Amino acid sequence: MATVTVLAMALVTAGAFWLAPRDGPTSVAGGIGAATTAGDRAAAEAGTPAAGRAPQGPRDAETQARVLDALLADSGGSRSGLGSALDQLRSCEGTATGLATLQRITAARREQVVQVNALDTGELDGGDAVKARLIRALTASFDADEAFLAWATRQEAECDRAWSGDDDYRRGLAFSGEATTAKRGFLKLWNPLARRYGLPVRDEHEI
Repeated sequence: MATVTVLAMALVTAGAFWLAPRDGPTSVAGGIGAATTAGDRAAAEAGTPAAGRAPQGPRDAETQARVLDALLADSGGSRSGLGSALDQLRSCEGTATGLATLQRITAARREQVVQVNALDTGELDGGDAVKARLIRALTASFDADEAFLAWATRQEAECDRAWSGDDDYRRGLAFSGEATTAKRGFLKLWNPLARRYGLPVRDEHEI
């Protein structure tokens, strides 16, 4: 009896315990396993990841489509002002404002490329192709913005009216052409999905 008492005290001190249901003893390992399973189940029912598990993206096709549509809306908004900024820089009037606009657009486009790479499109019909084409389009747009920004930085410092021959400006035009082609390819896949889920149908200038 003394040995049993000492053993019990040692188990309590170590933080262990024993359950003694009617059908016989159950070890602490069984109790922890049951609790873990219940915790996982509760987390799943609550829509939250269990401890130690990475959260999953939206698995519903319509939800994935809406997340992608929100990114497109953001992309179209960040693009606004690009034409007027280039006009200011080409005309050597309001170059500081034009440069600031290009900086804002380039930073926003960089973030959009990161976001589209993280998108979950696995539940959409042709989701992998949709995502790949959008990545191509936004990456080309970002490359164009970066090239224009390199030109604009010099143009704001010392305006050159012979801007059409500038290497960075010409690179910007080339990347812009690639982006337009890529956007058209993306929209061929996207617009039918947009119609299916009641989302806006878009043109390339809206991305």
